Amino acid sequence: MVITSARRLIRVFTIVGWHAVAHGLHLGLRRWPKLAAKIFGQEVPGPLRLRLTIEEIGGTFIKFGQMLAMQSDLLPLEYCRVLFTLFDQVPPFSYQEVEKIFEEDLGQTPLQIFGSFDLTPIATGSIGQVHVAKLGTQKVAVKVRRPTIVRDFGADIVSMKIVAGLVKLLRIKWLYWVIAPIEEFIAWTQEELDFRREAHYIDELGRNARDNRFEKVPTVFWSCSTARILTAEFLDGSTISEYLRDREAGSLHLPADFNAELFAGRLIDNFLGDAFRHGMFHADLHPGNLMILAENVVGYVDFGISGVLSRYSRRHLISMTLAYARGNLDAMCESFFRISTFAKDANPGGFRQGIVDASAGWYGSGTSESRLRKSITSIMLDLLIISKNNGVWPQRDVIKYIRSAIALDGLIKTFAPGVDIGRHLEQACERHIKWDSAKTLTSSSVVIGSLGGLTRLARDGFLRAFAILAQFSKKIVSAPVRPIRSGNTNRLQELLQLSWIVFCLSLPVMANGKGLASYHLRPVSLLLPLAMSIAIWWALKNMRTRTG
Repeated sequence: MVITSARRLIRVFTIVGWHAVAHGLHLGLRRWPKLAAKIFGQEVPGPLRLRLTIEEIGGTFIKFGQMLAMQSDLLPLEYCRVLFTLFDQVPPFSYQEVEKIFEEDLGQTPLQIFGSFDLTPIATGSIGQVHVAKLGTQKVAVKVRRPTIVRDFGADIVSMKIVAGLVKLLRIKWLYWVIAPIEEFIAWTQEELDFRREAHYIDELGRNARDNRFEKVPTVFWSCSTARILTAEFLDGSTISEYLRDREAGSLHLPADFNAELFAGRLIDNFLGDAFRHGMFHADLHPGNLMILAENVVGYVDFGISGVLSRYSRRHLISMTLAYARGNLDAMCESFFRISTFAKDANPGGFRQGIVDASAGWYGSGTSESRLRKSITSIMLDLLIISKNNGVWPQRDVIKYIRSAIALDGLIKTFAPGVDIGRHLEQACERHIKWDSAKTLTSSSVVIGSLGGLTRLARDGFLRAFAILAQFSKKIVSAPVRPIRSGNTNRLQELLQLSWIVFCLSLPVMANGKGLASYHLRPVSLLLPLAMSIAIWWALKNMRTRTG
Protein backbone atom coordinates (compact mmCIF):
# COMPACT_ATOMS: atom_id res chain seq x y z
CA MET A 1 0.00 0.00 0.00
CA VAL A 2 2.85 2.38 0.85
CA ILE A 3 4.59 1.71 -2.48
CA THR A 4 1.28 2.17 -4.34
CA SER A 5 0.62 5.46 -2.54
CA ALA A 6 4.17 6.69 -3.26
CA ARG A 7 3.83 5.91 -6.96
CA ARG A 8 0.43 7.52 -7.10
CA LEU A 9 1.72 10.61 -5.30
CA ILE A 10 4.62 10.96 -7.75
CA ARG A 11 2.23 10.66 -10.69
CA VAL A 12 -0.18 13.23 -9.22
CA PHE A 13 2.58 15.77 -8.56
CA THR A 14 4.14 15.19 -12.00
CA ILE A 15 0.85 15.84 -13.83
CA VAL A 16 -0.13 18.81 -11.66
CA GLY A 17 3.37 20.30 -11.92
CA TRP A 18 3.52 19.98 -15.69
CA HIS A 19 0.10 21.62 -16.21
CA ALA A 20 0.89 24.37 -13.68
CA VAL A 21 4.20 25.22 -15.38
CA ALA A 22 2.61 25.08 -18.84
CA HIS A 23 -0.21 27.39 -17.80
CA GLY A 24 2.17 29.80 -16.06
CA LEU A 25 4.55 30.01 -19.01
CA HIS A 26 1.71 30.57 -21.44
CA LEU A 27 0.62 33.53 -19.31
CA GLY A 28 4.19 34.80 -19.06
CA LEU A 29 4.97 34.34 -22.75
CA ARG A 30 1.83 35.93 -24.19
CA ARG A 31 4.01 38.34 -26.12
CA TRP A 32 5.60 35.32 -27.82
CA PRO A 33 2.68 32.88 -28.32
CA LYS A 34 4.48 30.87 -31.01
CA LEU A 35 7.38 30.14 -28.66
CA ALA A 36 5.03 29.05 -25.89
CA ALA A 37 3.07 26.87 -28.33
CA LYS A 38 6.25 25.10 -29.50
CA ILE A 39 7.22 24.24 -25.93
CA PHE A 40 3.86 23.40 -24.32
CA GLY A 41 1.38 23.26 -27.19
CA GLN A 42 -1.58 25.58 -27.75
CA GLU A 43 -2.71 27.79 -24.88
CA VAL A 44 -5.56 26.30 -22.86
CA PRO A 45 -7.99 28.45 -20.78
CA GLY A 46 -7.78 28.01 -17.01
CA PRO A 47 -11.10 26.13 -16.54
CA LEU A 48 -10.28 23.67 -19.32
CA ARG A 49 -6.73 23.26 -17.98
CA LEU A 50 -8.13 22.24 -14.58
CA ARG A 51 -10.47 19.70 -16.14
CA LEU A 52 -7.70 18.22 -18.32
CA THR A 53 -5.47 17.89 -15.26
CA ILE A 54 -8.16 16.01 -13.33
CA GLU A 55 -8.95 13.74 -16.30
CA GLU A 56 -5.28 12.88 -16.76
CA ILE A 57 -4.83 12.00 -13.09
CA GLY A 58 -8.03 9.93 -13.23
CA GLY A 59 -9.24 7.62 -10.48
CA THR A 60 -10.82 9.21 -7.43
CA PHE A 61 -9.77 12.66 -8.65
CA ILE A 62 -12.60 12.45 -11.20
CA LYS A 63 -15.01 12.31 -8.28
CA PHE A 64 -13.15 15.18 -6.63
CA GLY A 65 -13.60 17.22 -9.81
CA GLN A 66 -17.33 16.42 -9.81
CA MET A 67 -17.56 17.68 -6.24
CA LEU A 68 -15.70 20.88 -7.18
CA ALA A 69 -18.22 21.42 -9.99
CA MET A 70 -20.90 21.88 -7.33
CA GLN A 71 -18.88 24.27 -5.14
CA SER A 72 -19.44 27.55 -6.88
CA ASP A 73 -18.76 29.31 -3.60
CA LEU A 74 -15.10 28.32 -4.00
CA LEU A 75 -14.60 28.31 -7.77
CA PRO A 76 -15.76 30.82 -10.39
CA LEU A 77 -18.86 29.72 -12.31
CA GLU A 78 -16.94 29.23 -15.56
CA TYR A 79 -14.78 26.61 -13.83
CA CYS A 80 -17.85 24.83 -12.41
CA ARG A 81 -19.52 24.69 -15.83
CA VAL A 82 -16.47 23.08 -17.44
CA LEU A 83 -16.05 20.57 -14.59
CA PHE A 84 -19.68 19.48 -14.99
CA THR A 85 -18.65 17.57 -18.13
CA LEU A 86 -16.77 15.15 -15.87
CA PHE A 87 -20.12 13.61 -14.93
CA ASP A 88 -20.51 12.05 -18.37
CA GLN A 89 -16.95 11.04 -19.20
CA VAL A 90 -16.04 7.98 -17.14
CA PRO A 91 -15.12 4.72 -18.97
CA PRO A 92 -16.93 1.47 -17.96
CA PHE A 93 -15.32 -1.69 -16.56
CA SER A 94 -15.86 -5.18 -18.00
CA TYR A 95 -18.76 -7.55 -17.40
CA GLN A 96 -16.29 -10.20 -16.17
CA GLU A 97 -15.47 -7.95 -13.25
CA VAL A 98 -19.20 -7.37 -12.61
CA GLU A 99 -19.76 -11.14 -12.56
CA LYS A 100 -16.90 -11.64 -10.11
CA ILE A 101 -18.35 -9.08 -7.68
CA PHE A 102 -21.77 -10.80 -7.82
CA GLU A 103 -20.27 -14.21 -7.12
CA GLU A 104 -18.27 -12.87 -4.16
CA ASP A 105 -21.18 -10.91 -2.62
CA LEU A 106 -24.31 -12.92 -3.55
CA GLY A 107 -22.90 -16.33 -4.49
CA GLN A 108 -24.47 -16.22 -7.96
CA THR A 109 -23.88 -14.57 -11.30
CA PRO A 110 -26.19 -11.76 -12.48
CA LEU A 111 -27.82 -14.05 -15.05
CA GLN A 112 -28.62 -16.59 -12.30
CA ILE A 113 -30.29 -13.94 -10.12
CA PHE A 114 -32.09 -11.87 -12.74
CA GLY A 115 -34.36 -12.96 -15.57
CA SER A 116 -32.30 -10.72 -17.88
CA PHE A 117 -29.21 -8.57 -17.39
CA ASP A 118 -27.81 -6.12 -19.95
CA LEU A 119 -24.07 -6.67 -20.23
CA THR A 120 -23.45 -3.08 -21.40
CA PRO A 121 -24.04 -0.43 -18.72
CA ILE A 122 -26.43 2.45 -19.45
CA ALA A 123 -24.53 4.84 -17.17
CA THR A 124 -21.02 5.02 -15.75
CA GLY A 125 -19.61 7.05 -12.89
CA SER A 126 -16.44 7.42 -10.88
CA ILE A 127 -17.76 5.11 -8.12
CA GLY A 128 -19.67 2.55 -10.20
CA GLN A 129 -21.80 1.79 -13.26
CA VAL A 130 -25.47 0.92 -13.82
CA HIS A 131 -26.92 -2.07 -15.69
CA VAL A 132 -30.58 -2.69 -16.59
CA ALA A 133 -32.05 -6.03 -15.48
CA LYS A 134 -35.35 -7.84 -14.85
CA LEU A 135 -36.17 -9.16 -11.36
CA GLY A 136 -39.24 -11.27 -12.02
CA THR A 137 -41.53 -8.88 -13.88
CA GLN A 138 -39.92 -5.79 -12.33
CA LYS A 139 -37.47 -3.74 -14.37
CA VAL A 140 -34.56 -2.74 -12.14
CA ALA A 141 -31.37 -0.69 -12.23
CA VAL A 142 -28.33 -2.48 -10.81
CA LYS A 143 -25.41 -0.32 -9.70
CA VAL A 144 -22.09 -2.11 -9.26
CA ARG A 145 -19.08 -0.56 -7.54
CA ARG A 146 -15.80 -0.28 -9.44
CA PRO A 147 -13.55 -3.20 -8.42
CA THR A 148 -10.44 -1.05 -7.83
CA ILE A 149 -12.14 1.95 -6.24
CA VAL A 150 -11.11 1.14 -2.64
CA ARG A 151 -7.47 0.73 -3.63
CA ASP A 152 -7.55 3.83 -5.82
CA PHE A 153 -9.37 5.74 -3.14
CA GLY A 154 -6.79 4.86 -0.46
CA ALA A 155 -3.84 5.93 -2.60
CA ASP A 156 -5.55 9.11 -3.78
CA ILE A 157 -6.62 10.10 -0.27
CA VAL A 158 -3.01 9.83 0.88
CA SER A 159 -2.01 12.09 -2.02
CA MET A 160 -4.75 14.61 -1.20
CA LYS A 161 -3.80 14.71 2.48
CA ILE A 162 -0.17 15.36 1.55
CA VAL A 163 -1.21 18.15 -0.82
CA ALA A 164 -3.37 19.78 1.88
CA GLY A 165 -0.56 19.36 4.43
CA LEU A 166 2.00 21.01 2.15
CA VAL A 167 -0.36 23.93 1.47
CA LYS A 168 -0.69 24.49 5.22
CA LEU A 169 3.02 23.92 5.96
CA LEU A 170 4.29 26.22 3.21
CA ARG A 171 1.46 28.72 3.80
CA ILE A 172 0.53 28.91 0.13
CA LYS A 173 -2.39 31.27 0.68
CA TRP A 174 -3.64 31.25 -2.90
CA LEU A 175 -4.22 27.47 -2.51
CA TYR A 176 -5.95 27.60 0.88
CA TRP A 177 -9.29 27.14 -0.87
CA VAL A 178 -8.45 23.46 -1.63
CA ILE A 179 -8.15 22.45 2.04
CA ALA A 180 -11.88 22.48 2.91
CA PRO A 181 -12.95 20.59 -0.27
CA ILE A 182 -10.31 17.91 0.35
CA GLU A 183 -11.46 17.36 3.93
CA GLU A 184 -15.10 17.29 2.86
CA PHE A 185 -14.35 15.00 -0.06
CA ILE A 186 -12.67 12.42 2.18
CA ALA A 187 -15.72 12.19 4.46
CA TRP A 188 -18.10 12.37 1.49
CA THR A 189 -16.54 9.53 -0.53
CA GLN A 190 -16.14 7.19 2.43
CA GLU A 191 -19.93 7.29 2.83
CA GLU A 192 -20.57 6.83 -0.87
CA LEU A 193 -18.36 3.73 -1.18
CA ASP A 194 -20.85 1.68 0.87
CA PHE A 195 -24.00 1.27 -1.23
CA ARG A 196 -25.97 0.12 1.84
CA ARG A 197 -25.81 3.67 3.16
CA GLU A 198 -27.20 4.97 -0.13
CA ALA A 199 -29.96 2.35 0.03
CA HIS A 200 -30.98 3.62 3.47
CA TYR A 201 -31.09 7.17 2.10
CA ILE A 202 -33.36 5.98 -0.72
CA ASP A 203 -35.68 4.23 1.74
CA GLU A 204 -35.93 7.30 3.96
CA LEU A 205 -36.48 9.74 1.09
CA GLY A 206 -39.03 7.35 -0.41
CA ARG A 207 -41.04 7.28 2.82
CA ASN A 208 -40.95 11.07 2.98
CA ALA A 209 -42.19 11.35 -0.63
CA ARG A 210 -45.01 8.81 -0.43
CA ASP A 211 -47.68 11.54 -0.18
CA ASN A 212 -46.13 13.65 -2.96
CA ARG A 213 -47.32 12.39 -6.33
CA PHE A 214 -44.90 14.69 -8.18
CA GLU A 215 -41.77 13.17 -6.60
CA LYS A 216 -40.71 9.64 -7.52
CA VAL A 217 -38.05 7.83 -5.49
CA PRO A 218 -37.23 4.26 -6.60
CA THR A 219 -37.82 1.22 -4.38
CA VAL A 220 -34.76 -0.66 -3.10
CA PHE A 221 -34.57 -4.46 -3.46
CA TRP A 222 -32.51 -5.41 -0.42
CA SER A 223 -32.25 -9.11 -1.31
CA CYS A 224 -30.07 -8.12 -4.29
CA SER A 225 -28.11 -5.33 -2.59
CA THR A 226 -24.80 -5.33 -0.73
CA ALA A 227 -22.01 -2.87 0.06
CA ARG A 228 -20.90 -3.17 -3.61
CA ILE A 229 -24.23 -3.84 -5.35
CA LEU A 230 -27.38 -1.70 -5.26
CA THR A 231 -30.57 -2.93 -6.94
CA ALA A 232 -33.45 -0.48 -7.21
CA GLU A 233 -36.57 0.13 -9.28
CA PHE A 234 -35.84 1.36 -12.80
CA LEU A 235 -37.35 4.75 -13.57
CA ASP A 236 -38.45 4.89 -17.20
CA GLY A 237 -37.90 8.41 -18.50
CA SER A 238 -35.31 10.88 -19.78
CA THR A 239 -32.69 12.57 -17.66
CA ILE A 240 -32.43 16.35 -17.82
CA SER A 241 -28.97 15.84 -19.37
CA GLU A 242 -30.59 13.94 -22.23
CA TYR A 243 -33.32 16.56 -22.54
CA LEU A 244 -30.78 19.40 -22.82
CA ARG A 245 -28.75 17.51 -25.43
CA ASP A 246 -31.86 16.62 -27.45
CA ARG A 247 -33.17 20.19 -27.22
CA GLU A 248 -29.90 21.52 -28.57
CA ALA A 249 -30.02 18.97 -31.40
CA GLY A 250 -33.69 19.79 -32.10
CA SER A 251 -34.97 16.23 -31.56
CA LEU A 252 -36.97 16.01 -28.33
CA HIS A 253 -38.51 12.70 -27.22
CA LEU A 254 -40.76 13.57 -24.28
CA PRO A 255 -44.37 12.97 -23.12
CA ALA A 256 -46.94 15.10 -24.92
CA ASP A 257 -47.99 16.83 -21.68
CA PHE A 258 -44.45 17.86 -20.73
CA ASN A 259 -44.22 21.47 -19.51
CA ALA A 260 -40.70 22.73 -18.68
CA GLU A 261 -41.87 25.52 -16.35
CA LEU A 262 -44.30 23.27 -14.48
CA PHE A 263 -41.60 20.63 -14.11
CA ALA A 264 -39.09 23.22 -12.86
CA GLY A 265 -41.62 24.48 -10.30
CA ARG A 266 -42.05 20.96 -8.98
CA LEU A 267 -38.28 20.58 -8.75
CA ILE A 268 -38.18 23.60 -6.44
CA ASP A 269 -41.20 22.43 -4.41
CA ASN A 270 -39.75 18.94 -3.97
CA PHE A 271 -36.34 20.26 -2.90
CA LEU A 272 -37.79 22.70 -0.36
CA GLY A 273 -40.34 20.16 0.86
CA ASP A 274 -37.67 17.51 1.43
CA ALA A 275 -35.29 19.96 3.10
CA PHE A 276 -37.72 22.02 5.21
CA ARG A 277 -40.46 19.52 5.98
CA HIS A 278 -38.51 16.29 6.39
CA GLY A 279 -34.94 17.46 6.97
CA MET A 280 -33.41 15.17 4.32
CA PHE A 281 -32.81 16.05 0.67
CA HIS A 282 -31.02 14.86 -2.47
CA ALA A 283 -27.77 16.86 -2.40
CA ASP A 284 -26.38 15.86 -5.81
CA LEU A 285 -28.77 17.71 -8.11
CA HIS A 286 -26.89 17.57 -11.39
CA PRO A 287 -28.79 16.95 -14.67
CA GLY A 288 -27.89 13.26 -14.87
CA ASN A 289 -29.57 12.49 -11.54
CA LEU A 290 -32.95 14.08 -12.33
CA MET A 291 -35.48 12.37 -14.58
CA ILE A 292 -38.50 13.60 -16.51
CA LEU A 293 -41.32 11.11 -15.99
CA ALA A 294 -44.91 11.02 -17.27
CA GLU A 295 -47.32 13.74 -16.03
CA ASN A 296 -44.37 16.05 -15.23
CA VAL A 297 -43.30 13.92 -12.27
CA VAL A 298 -39.70 14.41 -11.12
CA GLY A 299 -37.72 11.18 -10.76
CA TYR A 300 -34.53 10.92 -8.70
CA VAL A 301 -31.55 8.57 -9.03
CA ASP A 302 -28.07 8.26 -7.46
CA PHE A 303 -28.55 9.12 -3.78
CA GLY A 304 -24.91 8.70 -2.71
CA ILE A 305 -24.80 12.34 -1.60
CA SER A 306 -27.76 13.33 0.56
CA GLY A 307 -28.17 16.19 3.00
CA VAL A 308 -29.62 16.08 6.51
CA LEU A 309 -30.86 19.20 8.35
CA SER A 310 -31.76 19.48 12.03
CA ARG A 311 -35.14 20.96 12.94
CA TYR A 312 -33.31 23.99 14.34
CA SER A 313 -31.43 24.57 11.07
CA ARG A 314 -34.59 24.08 9.02
CA ARG A 315 -36.54 26.67 10.98
CA HIS A 316 -33.90 29.36 10.51
CA LEU A 317 -33.19 28.44 6.87
CA ILE A 318 -36.88 28.92 6.11
CA SER A 319 -36.81 32.30 7.85
CA MET A 320 -33.64 33.31 5.99
CA THR A 321 -34.97 32.21 2.58
CA LEU A 322 -38.27 34.02 3.12
CA ALA A 323 -36.43 37.14 4.36
CA TYR A 324 -34.18 37.54 1.33
CA ALA A 325 -37.05 36.70 -1.04
CA ARG A 326 -39.02 39.57 0.56
CA GLY A 327 -36.06 41.93 0.87
CA ASN A 328 -36.00 41.94 4.70
CA LEU A 329 -32.23 42.20 5.23
CA ASP A 330 -32.31 42.51 9.03
CA ALA A 331 -34.31 39.30 9.37
CA MET A 332 -32.03 37.61 6.84
CA CYS A 333 -28.91 38.47 8.89
CA GLU A 334 -30.49 37.38 12.17
CA SER A 335 -31.53 34.00 10.73
CA PHE A 336 -28.10 33.48 9.15
CA PHE A 337 -26.32 34.26 12.44
CA ARG A 338 -28.38 31.60 14.22
CA ILE A 339 -27.10 28.86 11.89
CA SER A 340 -23.48 30.03 11.88
CA THR A 341 -20.45 29.92 14.15
CA PHE A 342 -18.35 33.02 14.81
CA ALA A 343 -14.56 33.14 14.52
CA LYS A 344 -12.56 34.93 17.23
CA ASP A 345 -12.18 37.95 14.97
CA ALA A 346 -15.75 37.82 13.62
CA ASN A 347 -17.29 41.11 12.50
CA PRO A 348 -21.13 40.85 12.57
CA GLY A 349 -21.45 44.58 11.87
CA GLY A 350 -19.26 44.22 8.79
CA PHE A 351 -21.39 41.28 7.68
CA ARG A 352 -24.59 43.35 7.98
CA GLN A 353 -23.04 46.23 6.05
CA GLY A 354 -21.76 43.85 3.38
CA ILE A 355 -25.27 42.45 2.92
CA VAL A 356 -26.70 45.97 2.63
CA ASP A 357 -24.09 46.91 0.00
CA ALA A 358 -24.51 43.68 -1.99
CA SER A 359 -28.32 43.82 -1.89
CA ALA A 360 -28.33 47.02 -3.95
CA GLY A 361 -28.12 44.80 -7.03
CA TRP A 362 -30.37 42.00 -5.81
CA TYR A 363 -33.83 43.49 -6.13
CA GLY A 364 -35.93 44.99 -8.88
CA SER A 365 -38.46 47.81 -8.45
CA GLY A 366 -42.14 48.03 -9.27
CA THR A 367 -44.95 45.59 -8.60
CA SER A 368 -44.84 44.01 -12.05
CA GLU A 369 -41.16 43.14 -11.80
CA SER A 370 -39.73 40.21 -9.88
CA ARG A 371 -38.42 41.23 -6.48
CA LEU A 372 -35.22 39.30 -7.09
CA ARG A 373 -33.32 40.78 -10.03
CA LYS A 374 -30.27 38.55 -9.55
CA SER A 375 -30.27 34.76 -9.50
CA ILE A 376 -30.30 32.76 -6.28
CA THR A 377 -26.81 31.57 -7.23
CA SER A 378 -25.48 35.14 -7.23
CA ILE A 379 -27.18 35.98 -3.94
CA MET A 380 -25.94 32.83 -2.21
CA LEU A 381 -22.41 33.40 -3.52
CA ASP A 382 -22.50 36.99 -2.24
CA LEU A 383 -23.71 35.68 1.11
CA LEU A 384 -20.92 33.09 1.41
CA ILE A 385 -18.22 35.54 0.33
CA ILE A 386 -19.42 38.15 2.85
CA SER A 387 -19.58 35.53 5.61
CA LYS A 388 -16.05 34.34 4.80
CA ASN A 389 -14.66 37.89 4.82
CA ASN A 390 -16.23 38.63 8.22
CA GLY A 391 -15.53 35.39 10.07
CA VAL A 392 -19.14 34.17 10.15
CA TRP A 393 -19.12 30.49 9.15
CA PRO A 394 -22.35 28.60 8.27
CA GLN A 395 -22.73 25.13 9.77
CA ARG A 396 -21.73 22.19 7.55
CA ASP A 397 -25.28 20.95 6.99
CA VAL A 398 -26.30 24.48 5.99
CA ILE A 399 -23.39 24.69 3.53
CA LYS A 400 -24.58 21.49 1.85
CA TYR A 401 -28.10 22.93 1.55
CA ILE A 402 -26.80 26.21 0.10
CA ARG A 403 -24.64 24.39 -2.46
CA SER A 404 -27.59 22.23 -3.49
CA ALA A 405 -29.75 25.35 -3.85
CA ILE A 406 -27.04 26.94 -6.02
CA ALA A 407 -26.87 23.83 -8.21
CA LEU A 408 -30.67 23.73 -8.53
CA ASP A 409 -30.84 27.42 -9.43
CA GLY A 410 -28.20 27.03 -12.14
CA LEU A 411 -30.00 23.99 -13.51
CA ILE A 412 -33.38 25.74 -13.69
CA LYS A 413 -31.86 28.83 -15.32
CA THR A 414 -30.65 26.52 -18.10
CA PHE A 415 -33.65 24.21 -18.15
CA ALA A 416 -36.56 26.70 -17.78
CA PRO A 417 -35.29 30.30 -17.73
CA GLY A 418 -38.83 31.71 -17.62
CA VAL A 419 -39.46 30.50 -14.06
CA ASP A 420 -39.54 33.28 -11.44
CA ILE A 421 -37.51 31.47 -8.78
CA GLY A 422 -37.66 34.32 -6.27
CA ARG A 423 -41.45 34.46 -6.14
CA HIS A 424 -41.62 30.67 -6.15
CA LEU A 425 -39.28 30.53 -3.16
CA GLU A 426 -41.34 33.08 -1.25
CA GLN A 427 -44.59 31.21 -1.83
CA ALA A 428 -43.00 27.86 -0.96
CA CYS A 429 -41.52 29.20 2.29
CA GLU A 430 -44.83 30.75 3.34
CA ARG A 431 -46.50 27.41 2.64
CA HIS A 432 -43.96 25.52 4.73
CA ILE A 433 -44.20 27.98 7.62
CA LYS A 434 -47.98 27.49 7.73
CA TRP A 435 -47.57 23.72 7.45
CA ASP A 436 -44.98 23.65 10.25
CA SER A 437 -47.16 25.81 12.51
CA ALA A 438 -50.18 23.59 11.89
CA LYS A 439 -48.13 20.44 12.46
CA THR A 440 -46.77 21.82 15.73
CA LEU A 441 -50.25 22.77 16.95
CA THR A 442 -51.74 19.41 16.02
CA SER A 443 -48.85 17.07 16.84
CA SER A 444 -49.76 14.15 19.10
CA SER A 445 -47.68 15.43 22.02
CA VAL A 446 -49.24 18.91 21.82
CA VAL A 447 -52.76 17.54 21.46
CA ILE A 448 -52.32 15.14 24.39
CA GLY A 449 -50.79 17.87 26.53
CA SER A 450 -53.34 20.46 25.51
CA LEU A 451 -56.27 18.13 26.18
CA GLY A 452 -55.16 17.82 29.79
CA GLY A 453 -54.69 21.57 30.04
CA LEU A 454 -57.93 22.29 28.22
CA THR A 455 -59.82 19.95 30.52
CA ARG A 456 -58.59 21.93 33.53
CA LEU A 457 -59.28 25.15 31.65
CA ALA A 458 -62.78 23.95 30.81
CA ARG A 459 -63.42 22.96 34.44
CA ASP A 460 -62.07 26.21 35.86
CA GLY A 461 -63.77 28.21 33.11
CA PHE A 462 -67.24 26.91 33.57
CA LEU A 463 -66.89 26.92 37.38
CA ARG A 464 -66.07 30.61 37.13
CA ALA A 465 -68.94 31.04 34.71
CA PHE A 466 -71.13 29.14 37.20
CA ALA A 467 -70.15 31.54 40.00
CA ILE A 468 -70.83 34.58 37.80
CA LEU A 469 -74.17 33.18 36.74
CA ALA A 470 -75.02 32.39 40.38
CA GLN A 471 -74.34 36.00 41.34
CA PHE A 472 -76.30 37.17 38.32
CA SER A 473 -79.22 34.87 39.15
CA LYS A 474 -79.31 36.14 42.73
CA LYS A 475 -79.67 39.68 41.45
CA ILE A 476 -82.38 38.62 39.06
CA VAL A 477 -84.24 36.65 41.70
CA SER A 478 -84.06 39.58 44.13
CA ALA A 479 -85.56 41.92 41.51
CA PRO A 480 -89.34 42.39 41.73
CA VAL A 481 -89.90 41.87 38.00
CA ARG A 482 -89.76 38.73 35.80
CA PRO A 483 -88.79 36.11 38.35
CA ILE A 484 -86.90 33.16 36.90
CA ARG A 485 -87.33 29.60 38.07
CA SER A 486 -84.30 27.90 39.50
CA GLY A 487 -84.72 25.03 37.05
CA ASN A 488 -84.37 27.42 34.11
CA THR A 489 -81.30 29.00 35.70
CA ASN A 490 -79.64 25.59 36.11
CA ARG A 491 -80.38 24.68 32.49
CA LEU A 492 -78.86 27.97 31.31
CA GLN A 493 -75.75 27.38 33.40
CA GLU A 494 -75.39 23.82 32.08
CA LEU A 495 -75.79 25.02 28.48
CA LEU A 496 -73.06 27.63 28.97
CA GLN A 497 -70.80 25.06 30.60
CA LEU A 498 -71.25 22.61 27.73
CA SER A 499 -70.59 25.35 25.14
CA TRP A 500 -67.38 26.37 26.92
CA ILE A 501 -66.07 22.80 27.04
CA VAL A 502 -66.86 22.26 23.31
CA PHE A 503 -65.04 25.48 22.46
CA CYS A 504 -61.91 24.56 24.46
CA LEU A 505 -61.68 21.03 23.14
CA SER A 506 -62.16 22.26 19.56
CA LEU A 507 -59.16 24.62 19.70
CA PRO A 508 -56.67 22.05 18.26
CA VAL A 509 -59.09 21.38 15.40
CA MET A 510 -59.68 25.05 14.64
CA ALA A 511 -55.92 25.76 14.73
CA ASN A 512 -55.44 23.69 11.60
CA GLY A 513 -57.65 23.80 8.53
CA LYS A 514 -57.30 20.04 8.16
CA GLY A 515 -57.88 19.46 11.88
CA LEU A 516 -57.86 15.88 13.02
CA ALA A 517 -57.94 14.80 9.38
CA SER A 518 -54.21 15.48 9.35
CA TYR A 519 -53.88 12.35 11.49
CA HIS A 520 -55.44 10.33 8.65
CA LEU A 521 -58.61 9.63 10.70
CA ARG A 522 -62.06 9.23 9.23
CA PRO A 523 -64.30 12.33 9.03
CA VAL A 524 -66.41 10.92 11.90
CA SER A 525 -63.39 11.59 14.14
CA LEU A 526 -64.20 15.29 13.93
CA LEU A 527 -67.03 14.51 16.39
CA LEU A 528 -64.43 13.55 19.00
CA PRO A 529 -64.25 17.00 20.69
CA LEU A 530 -68.05 17.08 21.00
CA ALA A 531 -68.21 13.56 22.44
CA MET A 532 -65.42 14.29 24.93
CA SER A 533 -67.12 17.56 25.89
CA ILE A 534 -70.40 15.84 26.68
CA ALA A 535 -68.61 13.15 28.68
CA ILE A 536 -66.71 15.71 30.78
CA TRP A 537 -69.85 17.81 31.29
CA TRP A 538 -71.90 14.77 32.33
CA ALA A 539 -69.23 13.61 34.80
CA LEU A 540 -68.99 17.05 36.39
CA LYS A 541 -72.77 17.33 36.56
CA ASN A 542 -73.04 13.96 38.34
CA MET A 543 -70.21 14.95 40.67
CA ARG A 544 -72.08 18.13 41.61
CA THR A 545 -75.28 16.11 42.17
CA ARG A 546 -73.51 13.71 44.55
CA THR A 547 -71.77 16.48 46.47
CA GLY A 548 -74.89 18.64 46.54
